[in-house]
Amino acid sequence: MVTSAVLLGGLGLVAVVTACVVWIMVDAMTPEVLPALTTVLLIAVAVVSLEVVLGTCLATLGAFVYNLSALYSGGVEIAVTDGPDGPDGPAPAAPQALPRMARARVRVRRYLRAHTPSWRAGVVRRRFVGSDARTPADGAGPARARPETDGPARPGEGLDTPGGVSDTA
Repeated sequence: MVTSAVLLGGLGLVAVVTACVVWIMVDAMTPEVLPALTTVLLIAVAVVSLEVVLGTCLATLGAFVYNLSALYSGGVEIAVTDGPDGPDGPAPAAPQALPRMARARVRVRRYLRAHTPSWRAGVVRRRFVGSDARTPADGAGPARARPETDGPARPGEGLDTPGGVSDTA
């Protein structure tokens, strides 16, 4: 009862504001044709009040009739599901989602490697992994990446497959 009264009251407020806006727009186009704004708002508020009272009564009557029918028939059962379940109930989401996420990650990485913009080729630097990570004899620090490894990665490089170059710099 209270919920229906609040919802109908909100709908009535929208109706009163709409009547006011329409009156202002029509009065701006054709002045002195419509009755005064106070008259329009008074009629709108009266109609909305009647709507709220009658709507609340109908909602209360509907709830009463439903409760009577539920008393005699056992009510209505609603089941909302995404799809058919297996014999052990619904399948857990994680075992299904993790392989899909891994495949999507591999597809995105392959796409990004194949579609690296030309302006980015000079920015990409590769860090050597394993035995290739050597320090020069003069002690100047770690060796810089060789020119043939700069730029976008070739297919098969990276952490997903055994290779000598890391994707993180």
